[in-house]
Amino acid sequence: MKVKKTMCVAAAAALALTLGVGCSKSADQGAEGEPQVIKFAFAPDPVWDLLKDSGTTAKWEAENNVKIETSSTWDEFTYFAGGHGDIVSMATQETPVLEAETGIKTVTFGKYNYQRVPLLKRAGDPYKTLADIPKGSKICVSGPTSNTAFWTILAKEMHNLDYRVGGGDFELVVNDHFVNPTNLLRGDCEAAAVIPEAAIPQLRKRELEIMYDGKLPFQLYKEFAPNSDGKLHVSGNNFVATEKWYDAHKDLAAKFVDLWQTGVDMWKEQKAETVRKYPQHFSVESEDDVNYMIDFVSGDNDWFVDKVALEQDWIGNETEIWDLQKDLNPENANYLAADAPTPRFEAINPQ
Repeated sequence: MKVKKTMCVAAAAALALTLGVGCSKSADQGAEGEPQVIKFAFAPDPVWDLLKDSGTTAKWEAENNVKIETSSTWDEFTYFAGGHGDIVSMATQETPVLEAETGIKTVTFGKYNYQRVPLLKRAGDPYKTLADIPKGSKICVSGPTSNTAFWTILAKEMHNLDYRVGGGDFELVVNDHFVNPTNLLRGDCEAAAVIPEAAIPQLRKRELEIMYDGKLPFQLYKEFAPNSDGKLHVSGNNFVATEKWYDAHKDLAAKFVDLWQTGVDMWKEQKAETVRKYPQHFSVESEDDVNYMIDFVSGDNDWFVDKVALEQDWIGNETEIWDLQKDLNPENANYLAADAPTPRFEAINPQ
């Protein structure tokens, strides 16, 4: 774990220098009258673009005397590990791993979208679940943590399988989401964990199919959760702040939740328009792919939350996944020790 921690922090420092975020004033450093600055790392996102392009973000900043300074990255874990941001988006499973490896204390104060990365197979292959794939087979994944953590837990709880990068019952091969559909089709692996929008052309053409009866992770969790409340879990992206920042800016955190609630509401009302306006976020180019993507997110597959603010009963069920992580193989990157940190989740009322 020490080697892994050192690599994370070093990578984060290098990334921070590349993005030029190390010398900015944070929200509690601005001179009197100057806008407070929120340093926010987030993956490229259509709802954020909706907020910016509609002028909603600029209006919110002016009303609250705040400037949101963004850094676009797919690896928020590494960015945050270096201590260079105030808020990042991070999966529920990742926060205790981050705290254990870096010592950074966090507060999760909002949810944004659910874990959506399904397992894909080639059309015609007989695999319905991981249990059907021969042990030792290659499976294409995007990395050792994030969505892999979910599938690690599902494999253990539903099939008693050891699913992890660098060992276990399968050979997990790491490549980019947008490369893995091609890798799967040409036989480089027997299944692949891929964000849906990276495989829309192949899904539309029925070259690839979603395993587990077409279900996404957030639709599957209740099938093995120890005390399922029937609500949707687990989050792929929560809004996570350093404890120092959150405790000093609780009112601003609530306003931040309110801003994102506005964005989620815009998405719910404008799904088709958003896909057409920002096709790059959904990896669609042709009209057929655009229409397929719109249909895909119009029903139960919409992975964006309805309500950004957390509720206390939801928190209790959401964080039970940490107990499942403690039951994993200690060699797994997503394993939690019995004495692992218990990150704070706060139910706050947006203003």
